Amino acid sequence: MGSVIKIAWRNLAQHRSKTILVGILITLAIGLDVVGNSILESAQESLKKTFTNNFTGNVLICPQGIKGGIFGASNGGNSNGPPILPMMKDYEKVYTAIKSQPGISSLTSQISAYVMFNLGGGGLNFGLAFGIDPHSYFSTFDNVVMLHGHRLVSGETGIMLHEKVVQTLEKDNDVHLKVGDHLQLNNFGEAGFKIRDVPIVGIFRFKAGNERSFPFMQPNFVDVNTLRALQGKPILTPADLKFDSQQKAALDISDADFFSGSTVTSVGSSHTKALSMASLDNILGPKSAKADPASSQNGAWNYILIKLKPGVATLPFITHLNQLFGQKKLPVKAQDWVDSAQPDSGIFMAISFIFNIVIWVLSIVSIIIIMNTLIAAVMERTAEIGTMRALGAQKGFIRNLFILETVTVSILAGILGIVLGFILLSILHWTGIRAPNDFMKLIFGGDKLFPQLSGGPLFTALIMLAVISLVSWIFPVLMALKVSPLKAIQSD
Repeated sequence: MGSVIKIAWRNLAQHRSKTILVGILITLAIGLDVVGNSILESAQESLKKTFTNNFTGNVLICPQGIKGGIFGASNGGNSNGPPILPMMKDYEKVYTAIKSQPGISSLTSQISAYVMFNLGGGGLNFGLAFGIDPHSYFSTFDNVVMLHGHRLVSGETGIMLHEKVVQTLEKDNDVHLKVGDHLQLNNFGEAGFKIRDVPIVGIFRFKAGNERSFPFMQPNFVDVNTLRALQGKPILTPADLKFDSQQKAALDISDADFFSGSTVTSVGSSHTKALSMASLDNILGPKSAKADPASSQNGAWNYILIKLKPGVATLPFITHLNQLFGQKKLPVKAQDWVDSAQPDSGIFMAISFIFNIVIWVLSIVSIIIIMNTLIAAVMERTAEIGTMRALGAQKGFIRNLFILETVTVSILAGILGIVLGFILLSILHWTGIRAPNDFMKLIFGGDKLFPQLSGGPLFTALIMLAVISLVSWIFPVLMALKVSPLKAIQSD
């Protein structure tokens, strides 16, 4: 074996031009794989952090009929307009089953819907609305920076507009919007065309993930009862309807009694008395358009968003919840952030898939070039190989010689590629990669991405190096083994 090693090193030195060419190709392939996959993995981690901390949580619960996530774009449309998502059945049972599970840090519920902003005269603009209970939502996701106005509060009717949505509405409709102005929201729900007028309570931007591909895909926050009404969904559930004896008596009177005069008679247990309009107002509630905080906790919802405590593994938790839902026959499912962040996460996964295809195509091209270079080297060394065969060298000796030469170049060049990739990543981690457009800002989780080397890209690079080392020597060795002593004599 010692003689094989000496001859291999001598041959590599004597044919240094081809050795360097092969080494450069392997170095570039491995280095590009390390850098590219490290950038993609860092971007995926940033994207995951952006969505789990600001939009989807670690786990999302939704009806089994929903495909995609909170942005609704993967769920198809309807004949009259944008997507309409199915509401969660047995919401109270689902919520109770989830709430009792250990490992949950916080949770909230949400409705997603595309609505139309109608400012009059300038046409309609589509927009994405998140119907929320402000208290539980902003306790779970502290994700907005208020530029004007204030956050929605529980019991308040209104809309928080994303800054880019405001810019688009102002440009398209030649208006100036400010806090306190009213917007007309339109929607084609299951119950037909619905209209609601809501005040603008605030204008905001997201702390992270503020940019999306199109302005109409920027989420806006609406009180949940407004969005339920726009979709023709119930605002109150039977559990919300609680009356005292006086209110029940008022509801039990006949139509004739109700419309007979300016007063209404209330029937008590032992006496009757006339109710004034002030008393009736007190029974029916305030005249303002504020929503009932209690009613927003029940009723129609699309999603339940869950944040897990640090250290709780997401996949086992999702598996456990889906088993629990199956046992209780609840028509819902649990999914992770990737499914919940569609189509944004899907676009990124497609980019990653295409990049890896390009890397492996480059590897195949490198293997072909390396094999051609080695085959040319075999042809140049026909006399040398034939002489060794004439002196008694067996085919195993010739095979080991070429394998050793190829593997040596591959390993050295691969190590060099990993080192150069690590150096480049260290520089990029220090300087950052600036996002070229709004969508990349979403993926990067900000204006810059700071990539770093991790185990995944390094493992992929080692696999690629092993493939190059094992495959590229096959044809050159087969050719070398066909060289006979007669060839050596003829070549001389």
